[in-house]
Amino acid sequence: MSDSASPAVPLRRRSLRGLGPLSRDDLAANLGFADVAAEEGVADIMRPGALRGAARGRNLDSVAYTLFLRIYPVIAVVVLLTQAAIAWVNYNDQYRLYTERAEVMATLVAASIAQPGWNRDPARSRAALDALTRDPAFRYAALHDASGRTVVAAGQMPRTRPWELAHVSADLVPAGGTRAEGSLTVVLSTAALRASAEKQAMLSLAISLLLMLTFVATLHRTVRRHVIARLKRLLVAMREVEHKRWATVAMDGEFRPRNEIDVITQAFNNMVEGLRSGDEAKQLLRDLAAAHGKLEQANRLVIESIGYARRIQSSVLPDHAALDRAGIEVAVLWEPLHLVGGDYFWLEEVDGLSFVVVADCTGHGVPGAFLTLIVATALDRLLHERGLRSPAAILAGLDTMVRAQLRQDGRGSESDDGLDCGICVWDRDARTLLFAGAGLSLTVIRDGVAERIRGEKRGLGYPRTGREVLPERDVSVPVAGATFYLMTDGITDQMGRPDPARPARLIGQKAVTGRLAAHAALPLAQQVAALEAELAAYRGPEVRRDDMTLIAFRPR
Repeated sequence: MSDSASPAVPLRRRSLRGLGPLSRDDLAANLGFADVAAEEGVADIMRPGALRGAARGRNLDSVAYTLFLRIYPVIAVVVLLTQAAIAWVNYNDQYRLYTERAEVMATLVAASIAQPGWNRDPARSRAALDALTRDPAFRYAALHDASGRTVVAAGQMPRTRPWELAHVSADLVPAGGTRAEGSLTVVLSTAALRASAEKQAMLSLAISLLLMLTFVATLHRTVRRHVIARLKRLLVAMREVEHKRWATVAMDGEFRPRNEIDVITQAFNNMVEGLRSGDEAKQLLRDLAAAHGKLEQANRLVIESIGYARRIQSSVLPDHAALDRAGIEVAVLWEPLHLVGGDYFWLEEVDGLSFVVVADCTGHGVPGAFLTLIVATALDRLLHERGLRSPAAILAGLDTMVRAQLRQDGRGSESDDGLDCGICVWDRDARTLLFAGAGLSLTVIRDGVAERIRGEKRGLGYPRTGREVLPERDVSVPVAGATFYLMTDGITDQMGRPDPARPARLIGQKAVTGRLAAHAALPLAQQVAALEAELAAYRGPEVRRDDMTLIAFRPR
């Protein structure tokens, strides 16, 4: 370039997406490859406005955050308004039924009191009013004669807001008479209805939180697939260029001029071609180093997000010592394939019964982890809201609730997700253990002899085909001298090469059971640790293919 040429426009200190609309010559001069910009096809890439959104000063690091801020508030408001409307309708219906019940109760009591001369025998009338006080919602009742004078009263008129009380009255008409000789007034509290409305509000908040978690995971997965993965290819090529190995990035299919990443990739390839010809190599390498740092930061943020998701999933899992007070020794092996996984376990004592649950959800990683959240919510509702105590009944309820959550109950869902599950219930007082399984079995080792109690072959939550068979009854298992093991197929489906000259093969259920039986005399924690070490030794250089979960337990 001659000395008389116009000076290059100073490079603004912003990222490539933030340069704003520039002319072809200005952009080429600022990036340091004016000669390369003259090549065929580069003009279309470098034309003003080719990088959509550049004038707004956004960068790739903020895509997920921007989408979250734009979309999630709308979804949250819609969900909250819907839940509020449902709660309001439910409250009105319950209030109407509450008032009708009070009217029926007042009418019946009034009919029992309405005898000739009732007002001359207050003791008999008071006995009827005392019967009303047994209702938990009762607050005040009064009998009035025909002139409106209070004859008998029970309770005390509460001083509270009118909408927190239900007032009903009934006339005292003697049998065969037509004229009222008095009236009965009953006042009931609506505190129970208010408490129900508060629970509905809490449920709305919980649904909003679950929606947020689902949305964040979906957004993360989409951005990782369509943005981060393609940027990683750019990162690899940049590292090659740092060492002066002029590598370009292969385009996925046809070049799309309105796709920012395609434009950036094409610009990078042209830049590499410019470096090959020696045009401003040092300046461009400095720019590549800066971009390299930004991409590493983006990758680190993604990994940190997955790590935070693991902390969330770990917080949902129960404490390993949850059944200590129930007199059960428990040892747990829970190892997801990635930072998060699709295996889940549940340990809890309810009403003197100890529940041990192991579930293996479809897939692993983030999708499997979200299924475990659905399973955890469903189990909590089945045990604490519906009060189910039979393992077979809990499996049937879990099947229904998971299909409903995944919309696989005949409403046109195209997904095919579900889980395998095994449930044991230990009654400490009766010294009985009940088991039911769907896709998972219970392994029992007693006096060095192993026994496998199989569950039904069908899993839970999958779309129905009409051929499903869920457990219809519980299996009672003797507990004397026995140790019990619930495990997912990630334990038994591990590949290894015991003989290096032969192909890798599965370890299998029989081999795992044999290893457990060999360590049956050890404490459960040592048994689990020994099995984990033996599985690692069996795999050798082979990688794990699935999440691993094993719950070992026995009554003390």
